[in-house]
Amino acid sequence: MRDPEFHEFDRDRLDHAAMAWVPPKPDIWQRLSRLAEVVLYILLIAGVLRIFQPEIEKQRQLNGDLSQILEVKADREARVAELRQEYELLKTDREYLETVARDRLDKARDGEYIVRIEREAETTEVEESAPPTRAIRPIEP
Repeated sequence: MRDPEFHEFDRDRLDHAAMAWVPPKPDIWQRLSRLAEVVLYILLIAGVLRIFQPEIEKQRQLNGDLSQILEVKADREARVAELRQEYELLKTDREYLETVARDRLDKARDGEYIVRIEREAETTEVEESAPPTRAIRPIEP
């Protein structure tokens, strides 16, 4: 049972001025109109997306191409850095220069033996036709 002293809500119900802010319940036509408006907006958005879909696909493909180009660029920059480092070593480090020259020219010092291990994966068609052994010539003093 309600408290007889508590009349605040009863007073608001009976007061038509207090209920003036409450909108009336929409009828079926207003609901259908709102539904048609929502469907129209959805169709409009779908139409715009369909119009721009080829451009979006083109942009995705261009982004893929850009990532491949950036990957190649990074590989080439790494190779340039390696070559620059090797160039600096060849210019400044005599021991490195001697090691590289002896390796490329297949030269050995007196009393020194060179052992080369060639793997099959590294051989090419030209190397396959050549004999598997190499002649080692000593360095002339």
